Amino acid sequence: MNGGFFVLSPDVGRYLDGDETVWEQQPMRALAREGELACYRHEGFWQTMNTLSERHLLEELWASGAPPWRTWA
Repeated sequence: MNGGFFVLSPDVGRYLDGDETVWEQQPMRALAREGELACYRHEGFWQTMNTLSERHLLEELWASGAPPWRTWA
């Protein structure tokens, strides 16, 4: 499972050959080879929202007034 996301320059299009390109194969390998990858490890709250029960959980956390992802007062 990929729990991350990518921030990409529009120039990344040069690594794509079309709709059939598998991002995790040639494009990522080329970017790694060229030293163009960086990462940030997030140590805070993270929760998927792939199912209705996960949506309900997140809505309950939000309704509590103190969701764990809230960083503002």
